[in-house]
Formats: sequence, structure tokens, C-alpha cells
Amino acid sequence: MNGNFVSIIGYQFERVHTGVISWILETKNVLVTMDRKYEVLRRIYRMCNQTINFKETDIQNITCSPEYSFGRKRKIDLVVRVDLNNQSTKYLVIEMKVDSIPYSEQLNGTRNDFLQDKNCNPDDASFLLFLFGSAQVCVQPVLHSFIVFRLPEIREVFSGLYIDHHVYDDWIEALTDEDFRRMDIMKELEITPKIFDEKYWKGRGYHLWFPLFYYIYFELKRYSKYSVQWDIYSGSNNPVMNWRDGWLKKKILGYNVEFYWEFNYEDFILKVLLDENNKMPQDDLNWLRDEIATFCNYETMKCGKSTQNRYGKFNSLYKWKFDFKTQDFAQIMKEVDEILDKVHPKVISL
Repeated sequence: MNGNFVSIIGYQFERVHTGVISWILETKNVLVTMDRKYEVLRRIYRMCNQTINFKETDIQNITCSPEYSFGRKRKIDLVVRVDLNNQSTKYLVIEMKVDSIPYSEQLNGTRNDFLQDKNCNPDDASFLLFLFGSAQVCVQPVLHSFIVFRLPEIREVFSGLYIDHHVYDDWIEALTDEDFRRMDIMKELEITPKIFDEKYWKGRGYHLWFPLFYYIYFELKRYSKYSVQWDIYSGSNNPVMNWRDGWLKKKILGYNVEFYWEFNYEDFILKVLLDENNKMPQDDLNWLRDEIATFCNYETMKCGKSTQNRYGKFNSLYKWKFDFKTQDFAQIMKEVDEILDKVHPKVISL
């Protein structure tokens, strides 16, 4: 096992990152000099397009509060409080994610509750969203004044501080390794014996399985002519890359439905969402599945297949199977784009 303490504890745990950032910034940690702490603050302000309006000598105290709590109401991953001489206190309010994305409502609630709790001027609080892993390639929520720092920006803030301590060295090394995991995903995909080789991927430090596929999807969508229209996120049961412009509300046989397109793992699937308040009966859904299969078979020369006659709120109708290990990504997305160009208009005309 890698002797890096971050790898031993687990890179995927936010508390590792809140702990190290607190260790760097806390005034009581004299192993990191004040000029290094101030440099981190200066870089953060700069990357927020703000001018830091206090000097190093103005700092009275820096206090870090991991899992900052509003009683039972809400917790914030990290609040950095900077007390200044003859100036109002400044705050960095930081939410951190590794392989998941926060809900927009969470960010909005955090901002509003914090400002109300502290009764501070909004100009004295900076709200930051740090994304340390595959979260950085996932669809971004409405931010409500939060500023996003993806891994390259996080590394830019904290690298090169010349802090002579293994805690700092190990953490920076772990950040760098994760950034390379994202950048090297195509190389690793070529080397792995098979895409679902758990031992191989874990040996390379990847988190399985959703985060791995988020990185794969991020590379895959680059080859689509609709590249900016693909959203990556968790579908609870599987990783998802959804075609954002493909959501289509229709009334079929008197029932409201909504069609949508997405990748689940290596399968590309046309799906339908049923209205639970007036749900299409299973027999009618089976009829719809047959209708979809008829024109999908015709338009794509039977390169896909109809799905099983399952019945729920979210239903797969027709799928095309791909092999990310052996097939060229450019060819995969060329086929997917052609499927969308040929089949989606047919769905519209239903």
C-alpha cells in the first residue's frame, strides 16, 4: 500500500482535506509560518477575482472550524475565520466534495443561514465550493454566489508553499495523483485487462465504480458534436451521462410521459419517465416499447435492441451496447450522434 497518509485514510473522505487545510491555516499551528498562511488567503481572493483588502500584519488570528454546525440545522464542511486588527472579521465558507455534487438547495441554504447566523456583511464572507475528485467533471448546480475551485485551481492555491512537513507533502502529492488519474484515464483504459477489472483500477487509486465512469464519460463526450449538451451525474443505481437537450414531454395514449436519452455504464439508452399521478398502464407501456423498437430497428439497422418489459416510474425502452475498452471513442460518439439525429425526430413525431 502507498505510504501516503491521505491514501491510507482515504482520499475520498472530505474530512481529510478539511483537516489539512485547517492545519495549514490555523494560527495555532506554528509549523506553518504566517506569511505562508497569508499567501494561501491571497491566492484564494485572487482566484475569486477579489482584491485582498488586508495585509499579513493585520491578521490577529485565523480559526478553522471543520463541520461548522448551526445546531441541528446544518453543517458546513469548513469555515475559516480571519480576525483582523481594526477591521471587520472575514470568513471563508467552504463546502467540499470529492465524488459527489451538492444540491443547489444545499448551497443556497448554507449561504443564507451563515449570513443570518453571523449577521455579517456579505462582502466579508466568501463562499467556496472545492471539488477534489470526479465531482469536478459532473454537472454543476446553481451556485448561489459560491465560487467553484476544481482540482487544478485547488492545486494552484496550495502548491509551492515550501512547507517542510510530511502532512503538506503527502497531501499535495495526493492532489497531484488524483489530477493525473483524471488526465490519464484513456491511457489506463487502454492498459486495463478489462473495464470492470476491480483489482486493476483500485491498484491505480481510482474510486469505483461511479467516479471511474464519470472520468470516462468526461473524455467520451468530447467526441460528440453535442459535447456541451452532455451532463454527468449519479443516477442512484448507475453513473449517468445524459443528453440535456433530449428531454421531451409528450402525451401518449392520453398519458403524460417524458422521454430522455442517457448512458448508463457502457449502454446508451432511450428511456421514458411516467407520470405517477396518472400512470400509463403496463400494457400501454409495452405497446410504446414495441413502437419505439420498430423505428429504432429501422433507423439504426438493428444495431440495438428493445429492453425487457419492466414497469416503473423510470423505464428503459431501447438500448445500444458499446465497449469502452475496445471501441474508439470518436466512433462511439459518431454513432450516438447519428442515433440522436435519426431517432429523436421520430420520438418527437409520436
